[in-house]
Amino acid sequence: MIELDQRIAEQLSEVSLNSSIQVRCGTSNAFMVTASVLVPLLHSFEMGGVYISASRGAAEMIEALEGLGLSTENIHFIDLVSSGFLGGTEVPHDNVSFVDSPIMLESVLLRTLFHMRTTTNERNFVFLDSVNALAIYNESRMLAEYLHTFINTFRQRDVLSVILNVPDQTPPGVLANLDLYCTDMVDRGQVVIH
Repeated sequence: MIELDQRIAEQLSEVSLNSSIQVRCGTSNAFMVTASVLVPLLHSFEMGGVYISASRGAAEMIEALEGLGLSTENIHFIDLVSSGFLGGTEVPHDNVSFVDSPIMLESVLLRTLFHMRTTTNERNFVFLDSVNALAIYNESRMLAEYLHTFINTFRQRDVLSVILNVPDQTPPGVLANLDLYCTDMVDRGQVVIH
């Protein structure tokens, strides 16, 4: 069992719905930080949302979150990883959809918007896991432009955007743009409100 960082929940209460939060973590604590962000969003703030999974398969992420006792029924997962594997799209969860490749950024955005329109939740988030995974497949300038569009699209719709990245695996130009675009930052469990 992992220990969640309770300070994240306390400090997330200071951000507004149209905020964009950059979450910086290491590869060793990425799941703990992710869970520490998701638990208050789902339980304390009673939000639902979309989880874009570019670093791990959605089924694996669902099982890990449910292993912590967290219900994933109010989250729709968009899996960018598993469709490339034989049998990867055969999952026992009905809250998962697939995009064929992590380079299909426009498809990811459109699919996310579709799920936002069809949800019954009053308050929503979109969680992008992770920028460094997308940076493996996408050119830096294109990824930076996509993130700018992504953040502004959800800010205009009062949807909280949470963007996970491992800084030492993210191109410097993309990292600099995230610093510019995002309104708030969680850095290894420390929330800094600008």
